[in-house]
Amino acid sequence: MGGMFDIITSAKGAIGAYNEALRIHSLNIANMQVPGYKQLSTSFQSVFEQVLSRGTEAQGNIGGTNPKQLGQGVTLSGVTVNFSKGETTEGTNLSLAIDQEEGMFIISPDGGKRMLYTRSGDFKLDSNRNLTSNGMQVYGLDSGGRVVPIAGLPSGNVDDYEWKQDGYLYYQGTSTGYQIALTYFANPGGLAQAQGTAFEQTLASGDAAIPTGPGGVVGSVTPKQVEQSNVFYLAETIDTLEIQRAMSGNLNMVKMASDVINSFIQKLG
Repeated sequence: MGGMFDIITSAKGAIGAYNEALRIHSLNIANMQVPGYKQLSTSFQSVFEQVLSRGTEAQGNIGGTNPKQLGQGVTLSGVTVNFSKGETTEGTNLSLAIDQEEGMFIISPDGGKRMLYTRSGDFKLDSNRNLTSNGMQVYGLDSGGRVVPIAGLPSGNVDDYEWKQDGYLYYQGTSTGYQIALTYFANPGGLAQAQGTAFEQTLASGDAAIPTGPGGVVGSVTPKQVEQSNVFYLAETIDTLEIQRAMSGNLNMVKMASDVINSFIQKLG
């Protein structure tokens, strides 16, 4: 009967892993229309591998018998962020899209104590005329090349603003003195999700590169454009269906093993 309990344990572990993967795919689909959202990808691996026998040695041109081995369960081995560039759509005069995958905007939710990074250039002005992304302060470069919040902008209509290809922001034809600041990471996959569509650096990602204006590794910018989510609905749907089939198969295994155990118990009674 030990084998039946092993089946139940293995299947329950797999169901838990598949359920977590379904949750992640549902998050991807829910964020399909969120500017700058980056798709999360899941991967699985067999756990608690068990070698029953190591087989026999090959002799000359004659191969030996193969090892008997099996994996005793499945786990969610990793959740990675897909930083591929999403399609762009038309935005407002304050919007910016980065043309290459590497570049990221610099933002902060707390006045610069904690710096975050995003691809969402759906910028807006708050009540204090600060440039924001998802409600967080956007940072740029001043005339001296220092990283500063793009704040205290002239009061007026959004249509009075204009980004230039070099990343400088103009108001009614006059430069505001701010250039958008961009940075990048050696290992963007090591970034951790923060609030909204923002990420924060980790030991795995390494430090952000020295902020710079558009050009080079960070890429150029396109005014009046917003990068959309890179979630592909059809692919998410196919993956979800495959996971649901795997869950259903494991549920059937649990039921089968439970029926065998119940039958055995009844016979003992």
